[in-house]
Amino acid sequence: MQQGDLVHIPQGTQLVARGSAVVNKTEKPIIAVFIGDNSLNGDAMELCTVYALGRETLVKKRHVYPMEENNGVS
Repeated sequence: MQQGDLVHIPQGTQLVARGSAVVNKTEKPIIAVFIGDNSLNGDAMELCTVYALGRETLVKKRHVYPMEENNGVS
């Protein structure tokens, strides 16, 4: 994924506000904007930064799915 890509985040995913210990859980699937990869070599959490629900948040990379590019349009 590249910066600016739209991504899908499923219901029940934890979002952590950057610079805060506040954790929110998504109540329904959401669309977010991928900002960047925050994983360090050997980092078990594998986090990335997305813009979701009006702010930058950290989310586990395994819960971030790229949106399909053409959505079935020819």
